[in-house]
Amino acid sequence: MDAAELLVTVGGTVLVALTLWFFLGARHRSGSPTETVYACPMHPWISSREPSATCSLCDMPLVRRGGRGTA
Repeated sequence: MDAAELLVTVGGTVLVALTLWFFLGARHRSGSPTETVYACPMHPWISSREPSATCSLCDMPLVRRGGRGTA
């Protein structure tokens, strides 16, 4: 394997690993099970604890998702 092939292979592996970590990584859990979380209806991974927040991707207002364990 020459240097270019090695660089592309390592770069691709790092890119895949970071993408999986971003979308499937562990979420931070708070101590309060009744804490209200607001999420974008179109992009549910965009969430906030602020009721007036908007989605950073589509600028839609976030809607109440509920406490821990609810969708």
